Amino acid sequence: MSAREVVIIGAGPYGLSISANLHGLGVDHLIVGRPLDTWRAHMPVGMKLKSEAFGSAMDAPRTGYDVAAFCQSHGLDPVNRGTPLSLERFLDYGDWFVKQLVPDVSDVTVTEINAVTGGFRLAFADTEPVVARQVVIATGVLPHFHIPAELSGLPAELLSHTSEHRELDGFSGRRVAVVGAGQSALETAALLHEAGADTLLVTRCPGPAWHPQPEPLGRMGQVRLPVTRLCEGWKCVFWNTPGAFRRLPRNMRITKARTVLGPRGAWWLKDRVEGVVEVLSSSPVRGAEPSGSGVRLLLDDQGRSAVDVDHVIAGTGFRMDVARLAFLPEVLRARIGTLNGSPVLTRAGESTVPGLYFTGAPAAVSLGPSMRFIAGTHNVAGQIARSVASRAKASRGRPPAGAQMAGSDDDAAFQEMD
Repeated sequence: MSAREVVIIGAGPYGLSISANLHGLGVDHLIVGRPLDTWRAHMPVGMKLKSEAFGSAMDAPRTGYDVAAFCQSHGLDPVNRGTPLSLERFLDYGDWFVKQLVPDVSDVTVTEINAVTGGFRLAFADTEPVVARQVVIATGVLPHFHIPAELSGLPAELLSHTSEHRELDGFSGRRVAVVGAGQSALETAALLHEAGADTLLVTRCPGPAWHPQPEPLGRMGQVRLPVTRLCEGWKCVFWNTPGAFRRLPRNMRITKARTVLGPRGAWWLKDRVEGVVEVLSSSPVRGAEPSGSGVRLLLDDQGRSAVDVDHVIAGTGFRMDVARLAFLPEVLRARIGTLNGSPVLTRAGESTVPGLYFTGAPAAVSLGPSMRFIAGTHNVAGQIARSVASRAKASRGRPPAGAQMAGSDDDAAFQEMD
């Protein structure tokens, strides 16, 4: 059984950024997962990122590893401000980032984490267990996909979530309703229409809302409208500052963690939706039922009480809940303090279980809405890496938690903290 100082679970932007920073600090660690798997396997072909290219760069321990540097090193045209970054270009950038800074990602799946004396024991589906003093959970949003109760009774062949679709060509010629008004719902509706589907967008709000097109900025413009990796404007400076966000009242943090910058679509998507895709606005879904070979959506709409479609795609986002992480057993999960389902974290991302860190979207209630975006890696990756390194230094000279010593009994080597 191998022993490591740190295990990072997840090889998305947050896991990769933290690993790169730990490499820079010389901290022994293992990162597990398939690099950028959510982006590679769960984002639709033809997608463009909502964030600007300069805001889609992962944090690194030194400069020279952003999207612009990747484009320059490969002789590609730069992706300038106001120009959307394609999924394909982002994945190419991510592969380059991994090759340069995180070359030893282990593509294995964690099945269970148990607390043991001084740390954690991690079991895997396809390799031997590992023990570690510290664990960073960077598993992204997929475990937290949200299906509203009004739709949850539909069978799988009639209902899916936007995160389930890599290819949309299979819906060509079919009547498909997309429920939601955020970027994923709006872009899925546009891509469905462009793939030949008869597309209907159903929203609770009066109509889709859009982020404004970026303005040309001179020196004075940057004072009036400062540009951050997250967004533009003085409010963005606040939302992009975890230390400031943490001072807000709890209920406000719960709300703002989820609603800042959404639900809205990117400005460049507007012409592909408005006047192109049929939209039923101000039409909350009150229920859904199978009807023939398709679905009847029941609406709270004075003009139309129901609509019949072949399939429903829920563009209803994600709701963070640590209980959705199947690899956390109840005995460990019960020790993790939560707020509205999200883990309560220190500024360095450490939970109420010493040595257990969370990052990415589940950290948004504690560290701010930037955690929902790649831009947030710059606000937390270095902080977590330094905290982990500090704990590692303090425990130097002692064997990692639960490590089996020569001649010891395997079961006796793991003593539950609880």
